[in-house]
Amino acid sequence: MKLSTLFITSLSLIPSLIAAVAIPDSAARNETLAKRGGEVNYLANCQRIGNNKDTYTASYAAWYMNIDNTQSGNDRPDSLSNEYRNWAAGGDYLHWEGQQQDIYFSDSGLTVQTHIDGDAQSRGFQAYAGWAQRTSDGKRYNCYKDNYRQLFFWPAPVPDGTNRAISCQAIYYCV
Repeated sequence: MKLSTLFITSLSLIPSLIAAVAIPDSAARNETLAKRGGEVNYLANCQRIGNNKDTYTASYAAWYMNIDNTQSGNDRPDSLSNEYRNWAAGGDYLHWEGQQQDIYFSDSGLTVQTHIDGDAQSRGFQAYAGWAQRTSDGKRYNCYKDNYRQLFFWPAPVPDGTNRAISCQAIYYCV
């Protein structure tokens, strides 16, 4: 019996199909495997800009339904957390590293806990930085260092109802 080339070629694809099925939906903690697309939480440091160009700093978490829609530098998040400031440091950005932060999204009522490693700022771009967890269902995310790129600019009025624009830079991303 003579096997056709087409039949033999199709048999060679079986290991690839098996490998594709074996890849889990989410990576285990401290792994680097992540699927394209899918949701992402960005931990961002931002500037709040008033009408008279008076500014102050604040931190936010920005949730996007699809990470592929976050690369232009001007993609508004699908959900934006409440504003957070470090009042112990005079109202500066949150200190994401070395301590748990509980970040609340008022539009959905969800909270995300962040656990960024204390030395994460010293790591390279896209290096593992820690983890985060959505408290409502326990979903865990691996967090990686971003490069302070412009995440979005949102002119006034903004979701919190104020007349201050928000300009945010990505510090970490959690997938």
